Order: sequence, then C-alpha cells, then structure tokens
Amino acid sequence: MTKQASVRVLMLLVPLLLGGCAPAFGPLVREKCQNDGCTKEQQYVAEAYAYRVKLTTENPDGTFSVNYAILPNTEVARIVKNRLDDLKVVLDPKNLDWAPFIEEFGLRSELERQEQIFRALYARLRLVDNHNNFKEYMGERSSYMPSDHYRGYDASRVFVEDVFEAYPFSSDRIENARASGMLKEIERFVWSARMELGRKEPDPADPDDPNKFIWRPEEVGIEFISYKVMDTPNPRDNYVDYVEGTRLVMTKDGPKRESKPALKLFVPNGGYSAVLVIDKDKEGEIGFLLPDFVDRVSRVTSAQGLVTDSVLSRLFQRTEEEKRVKPNAPPPIVVEIAPVGKNKVDVWEYSANGWTVPFRYKTERADNYTVSAKIKGDDQVAHDPTSPNQQIEYFRKMWNGNGSVYENFYPQPPYDQSNIVRVSVSDKRVMVVTNTGDEITGYVTPGTNKFIKDNPYSVEYTESETRWLLMDEDSDGKYEKRRQVAR
Repeated sequence: MTKQASVRVLMLLVPLLLGGCAPAFGPLVREKCQNDGCTKEQQYVAEAYAYRVKLTTENPDGTFSVNYAILPNTEVARIVKNRLDDLKVVLDPKNLDWAPFIEEFGLRSELERQEQIFRALYARLRLVDNHNNFKEYMGERSSYMPSDHYRGYDASRVFVEDVFEAYPFSSDRIENARASGMLKEIERFVWSARMELGRKEPDPADPDDPNKFIWRPEEVGIEFISYKVMDTPNPRDNYVDYVEGTRLVMTKDGPKRESKPALKLFVPNGGYSAVLVIDKDKEGEIGFLLPDFVDRVSRVTSAQGLVTDSVLSRLFQRTEEEKRVKPNAPPPIVVEIAPVGKNKVDVWEYSANGWTVPFRYKTERADNYTVSAKIKGDDQVAHDPTSPNQQIEYFRKMWNGNGSVYENFYPQPPYDQSNIVRVSVSDKRVMVVTNTGDEITGYVTPGTNKFIKDNPYSVEYTESETRWLLMDEDSDGKYEKRRQVAR
C-alpha cells in the first residue's frame, strides 16, 4: 500500500476508531471506502490495514504485537461469566436435556473441574476491575484516565504470581497510622443469628416435586472491629475511619473466626462517603480474599450501620454446589428382546381386582383440579394447527394435591368428532369452536357433564420415587393394568 493510500485509510479510520464501532468495524470501513470511490479490492485492502492499525502495535523491528488492551477487561470478564452460566445450566442435575447424557458418559467431574478453572479466571478478572474501582473511589486514580490505560485487558495484570501484593485493597493513611500506633480500636461487636427456618431446600425424599421441601436451620455471624486515626487522646468526634468484618464459622465447639476479614470499610480523610469492600467467598473456596464487591457508600459513624440486608446477603451466599440437589434416579430401563415371530414383551402388570391410587387426592367437594385438552396428533411434526378438522383426543383433570395425579377422560359426543377448529381451556372453563361456526362454552364440573365421559380411562400418579400409569380398557371403572412411566 502506498504512503498516499495509507494516509487516506487513516483519515477514514479516525471517526470509526473514536466512535467505537467494533461490532461492525470491517463493514463500516468498506462502506466508507466504497463511498469514496474505492474498488472492491481496495475496500478489502483498507479493511485489513484498518484492523492492523486498530488492533496491533508496530514494534521497532517491523513486526506487530496484538493490542489486547483495545478489549475492555470487563468485556473479557463478561465472556467468562457467560461460560460459567452455561456450565451452571449444563451441570444442573434437574436439567433433563443434559443430566442423563452427563451421567451416562461420566462427564460431571471433568465439567466441574472446568467450572473451577473458569471460576478462578473470573475471580482474577473481577479482581482487576474491582481494584481499579477501589483506586478511583479512594481518590488515588482519576476516572478521566484513558480507558485502555487501566481498563483494557492485559494478561500480565490478570495472571500475576502474588495477587495480594499486586492488588492491595488498603489505604496508605490507615497503614501509616497503624505503623505509627495512631490507629486505635474504638468499637468491637459481634452480630449473629440462628434461624430455624433458615434455608429452604427440596425434599431429599422427592427432590423432583417443587411442592415438597424442607427447612434447614442456619446460623451465621460476623465480628466487626472499628478503628479511628487518633493523634490525640480526646478526638473531636467518634466517627470511624476504618472497619474490618470477619465471618464466624459456627461449629459444635463454638464460633471460629476466618483467618482474614471478609469486609473492609475505608473512610477517606475528610470525606462524606466511604468505600465498602466485600469478599463473598468463604475460607477454603476459590476466590477467598479476592474482593467481589467494591461500592461507594454513605459514611457510617459506627459499624452497626453495616448490619443491613444488602451487606449480609453478600457475606453469606450459597455456592453453586450447595444449590445443586441431585434428583432421584429414574426407574431402570428394562430391555427385553423377543425372538422373531414371538409376541412383543408385555410391560404391563395385571390385577383381576383392579389397581387404585393408594392415597387420597381429592377434597370433600372433589373440585381441587384444573383442566386441559389434548388435540389428537398435535405432538407430531406434520400436525397442522390451522386445520378445521381437528379432533379432541382427551380431556385431563390435573389434581392439586398429593402425587401429582392426572385423570384422562375421553370426550363425550359430539366433542369426539374431527370437526374442531379450536379448543381453549381456562381452569375448568372450556370453549370449543367447530368448522360449522358453532361456539360452545361450558365447564368441566365434578361428576357428570357434557364434555367428558363419567370415568377416566387412565390415571397417572407419583408414589415415592415412581410414576405410575393405570389403564381401564373396557370402561368399567376398574383399572386392570398398570406400568411405570417417565416422571
């Protein structure tokens, strides 16, 4: 590329670089070149050169180094957080799309290892951003500094050997006062709470049922120590200059302090605001001592002003591992191969006396249910929902109570015909539109009604860890056979 062409491309780049049009950077360069009369070839040459100018730095020896700082550190952290969110979804034991696959191929331990790696990386990236915020809030760094000076991604800043030396969340004023003996403790108190209904968790006996749960007691605590810089034994006020909060681990032998503070509050000299630093990770977890939250807050006169819901919820968080409750294993899949020419294997259990639901699920009025309708073939790919000749396959009563009981009813004539344009159900109210233009509205009431047969032809329910299907083949109200089904 000639010197004249280079200058021309640079002139085109100025508004693009200043405008921050990174997502459409290449197309915008080509468009500007096209408007200036460039050929197709010149447009692509200009685009390639533009990327070199924007994303690389030329070295003295004529080579180029990638300028990673053009990408904000916060953007890299966001990308890593997206990967963590993806792993969170995939590793959820209740994710029916992923959980069987992960368990079948033994991938959980490896995926959890990858999650730990991404979590450690995310903690480092957030550390860099939080330290930059801390310096600005403390008045030690200007917020008007060019964004790539501190805010751009730099691997050498993220992967440091000693993060505590590289990123100290401390104040020279406080440390100098401590060294000279002028930093005096003026307040110490312990906040603790025992909550009998502290944590709501799925019922271990039936973790798949969202209506079943247990409460676990929870006991938490934190010790606050407030300090003041005192150059005289009789200061003019009792405002704190610095606060440390250390989590207490409740054990059978009593509370034990973590080795380092999880909370720090700095009050800049003469300031009306303070800087709050919180580490959510408990001792022994990835990210312990690496602050997760740095905020500018109102100045407090006492550490007791820090006992708020927003502060406590950050200090005492549940880990993703604690939130993951493994559901009960599904019933085993039994595969039997019938010889050629023989009957198929029968998966049903039979009873001459008939099977019944082994628990009560209806109220005295027998109206604790909602209704839905199933259109025949609507679960097939070729189903046409706009067809004027649809047919109701069954109505379902879904009972609100034990065992998630479903009763399936064949429709009464004439609602069993293939002349349905639309059927809609709200609670117990049913509206049917036929292809002759008739619109019939009514309710599926307890007992006999115009929409459904008197007795269900099948019943589904859950008992303990098993989902059962009962079938009545001759409409005599007796369920002669049953089998297990997927939950």
